[in-house]
Amino acid sequence: RQEGKAKNACVLLCNVMKHFAHYFNKGQLDKIFFTFADPHFKKGNHRRRIINESFLAYYAFALKVGGICYTITDVKDLYDWQTEHLDAHPLFERIPEEELASDPCYKAIHEATDESKKVERLNGSKFAAVYRRVADPALKKPKT
Repeated sequence: RQEGKAKNACVLLCNVMKHFAHYFNKGQLDKIFFTFADPHFKKGNHRRRIINESFLAYYAFALKVGGICYTITDVKDLYDWQTEHLDAHPLFERIPEEELASDPCYKAIHEATDESKKVERLNGSKFAAVYRRVADPALKKPKT
């Protein structure tokens, strides 16, 4: 692949809570991005956050093993929520920042989106975390 020459990229604008499961087959996605999602500040609306216990299973289903989940926000509370839920999920492991230094997508979520540029202009903070989809530990065969 040549940098900047994606051959199979798509952006969907839809209600993920209603339609995500209808768009993707198992292991179809290489990467998924959650950039500056609505924080739904009220506690009663936390269930509507794009990363929650229920929907992590959908994202794990759609991501191939080894696929990457990128998250970035300018809301520390939302960052803490997202990392807490992703850290607790058995099919995601956090990728250390040192491994992300040469990742062009990691750079892009910090610098290339409209929202990241807005946060930069306003001297705001950005909180990013990146996770790798791992194989289901329940499916690993024990060594004999």
